[in-house]
Amino acid sequence: MEDLQNNIIRINFQAFLKAIWKEKYYFLLIFILFVSLGLWYAFYLPEQFTSEGKILPEVQSKNNKFGGLSGLASLAGVDIATLEGTEAIRPDLYPDILKSTPFFLSLLHYKVTTKNNKNLTFEQFYHQMIEKGKEIPERKNKRFPVKENGFLVLNQLNEDRILELKERIQANIDKKSGIITISVKMPDPVVSADIAHFSMVYLTEYIKNYRVDKLKKDLDFLEERVNMARGKFYSNQTKKAQYSDQFQLPTIRLQSADVQRERIESEYRMSSSFYNELLKKYEEAKIKLQQETPVFQILEPPRVPTRKSEPKKLLILLGAMFLGSVLGLVFILLKNSNFKQIIYS
Repeated sequence: MEDLQNNIIRINFQAFLKAIWKEKYYFLLIFILFVSLGLWYAFYLPEQFTSEGKILPEVQSKNNKFGGLSGLASLAGVDIATLEGTEAIRPDLYPDILKSTPFFLSLLHYKVTTKNNKNLTFEQFYHQMIEKGKEIPERKNKRFPVKENGFLVLNQLNEDRILELKERIQANIDKKSGIITISVKMPDPVVSADIAHFSMVYLTEYIKNYRVDKLKKDLDFLEERVNMARGKFYSNQTKKAQYSDQFQLPTIRLQSADVQRERIESEYRMSSSFYNELLKKYEEAKIKLQQETPVFQILEPPRVPTRKSEPKKLLILLGAMFLGSVLGLVFILLKNSNFKQIIYS
């Protein structure tokens, strides 16, 4: 217990105040210096504007996914139970889509509109406003002279840009509500809203394509097979009708004619059965495509911000004042040869 009391640091405030008053000019000098640096830093930083948009994805029920289409589909002979849903991208992975390299590469080629109603590519805007139009070193434009074959080959310039853009473009998802929030910070308010809209469109289209790409390929394949089966069915149907017209009289009973008739009818039945089965599969695929296509509702569209989000000049100034005060006091303590009389245990 005595050891704990001995380790307690005590401050002699009377002696401390005397030391501050004695070295007040040093304290004021350090304080004013840091405040001046804080003001310079606050006004030196370029203004930034943040635009935000919110997306509400559709939440489908696993138990009754097809809803009222079940009865309608049964009339067409479609078995809803066979239409198992495919898994979509997990919602918690949505932000990673907007951190992928393909997203940023497509963004660089996207045409934006500035607050001055000037149209240019985002890459040009980035170079002018964020890179301040500085000349790009040749080494940053160099890349390995190889052909891309399932992989990306980037130069250092684009790698640096992507790292910077990952900080400026943020996507978050509320795990409880499922709402996706996309925020974009840019030095131009109109461009920030434009990029936020581009990001929302890119995200929703990416998820839709991921979800239904295979279903579309299956549907196209089935449509092609249905058309071929329909042509063959109609051909056999015509052949059967023409043959029946040739042998309408029951008196004609040639054995060769019976064999030919059976062959034609067999081909007709097979083509009819195959065509109907394919048609059923085709209708199932169309229903499945419709149900598997995710729906996204724009809950809050991006708005052009009228107030800057950065720099927060007041916070910077308060931080500079606090830091200047602390360092000024520390300087006074270290300068005072009798500081042990001020702080003791």
